[in-house]
Amino acid sequence: MRRTDGTQRIGAPPAGASPAFPATRNPQPATHHPVTPSPRHPVTLMALLCATLLLGGCTAAPSVVAPAAPGAESVLVPAASEGAAPEPLPADETANVATSADTVGYSQTLPAVAAPRPESAPIVQTVANRPPPPPDPGTGQSVLVEGGSNGRLEVALTFDAGADTGYGAGILDVLGEEGISATFGMTGLWAQANPDLVQRMVSEGHQLINHTWDHASLTGANTGLPAQTPDEITQQLADTEAVVRDLTGYETRPYFRPPYGDYDAASLGYLADNGYYLSIWWTCDSHGWDGWGAQEIIDYCTTNIAEDEILLLHVGASAAGDFEALPGLIQFFRDSGYAFVTVEQMLQP
Repeated sequence: MRRTDGTQRIGAPPAGASPAFPATRNPQPATHHPVTPSPRHPVTLMALLCATLLLGGCTAAPSVVAPAAPGAESVLVPAASEGAAPEPLPADETANVATSADTVGYSQTLPAVAAPRPESAPIVQTVANRPPPPPDPGTGQSVLVEGGSNGRLEVALTFDAGADTGYGAGILDVLGEEGISATFGMTGLWAQANPDLVQRMVSEGHQLINHTWDHASLTGANTGLPAQTPDEITQQLADTEAVVRDLTGYETRPYFRPPYGDYDAASLGYLADNGYYLSIWWTCDSHGWDGWGAQEIIDYCTTNIAEDEILLLHVGASAAGDFEALPGLIQFFRDSGYAFVTVEQMLQP
């Protein structure tokens, strides 16, 4: 869903214009962020319909659009292969983190005490030839990114990695088989616990964005904890930067994904002060963290789609529906003429 709280953003319609972005897909749990739904522009719907018919062909499998009309068919979702579910962490090595009604709301399993970052690790690659980010607008606040503005049919699959190892390897396998580059919101603790997967993400061409060190809410809105101070935010960002850089040579700035979707004017200012002037939002939260199944996720995230979609998915074991929905989501958007891109690719002119 698109945010309409007055915060500066990329991918939102200009003031006074008729928005070509989707209304809220389905009623969502109440959050601390105001939302103003806006209607779909008919020209965009016609363009998407034409693209689907031309590229999919008359004999293509039916696309998934939900809520489906009576008798309509949906994309069949293969269940995860036996043994695909990862082994849970031992109970004495984890700590429960407060859940969210807006984004990474599943119960996270994080090390109770952060271990020190690795002293040395192999550099996978220096990550040359990455597309440049949009210039810093110089407003002193991080800008919310809710899509691109280039007029192309593009979808960015984004996976937040802040809980357990989960389906990380399986997700990378599917993306590799499909030739898709995705974006991973990376906490420092997850990177530290899964160095091989982080190195694989970078070596296989995926984008990493800073998701704080331990998935701490910047504002405390969804956790009931005090808001992070400027020094604490700086430390969260710097520690995550350091472990990712030590493992891969990859620089996450200026891209940030706010844990729990929590932000306010003050925290956006602190992010900008640290060079993170792009905060990556989404057009569809899959609710896999909330126990939604694969077909439910596919139906939800393929309704009222825009020309530039950012899907919020998760790596953790408790979001099994996200992993199981991945083939169906890929099929739908590919059949509908969308290109799969990273967030930084979506932001190119």
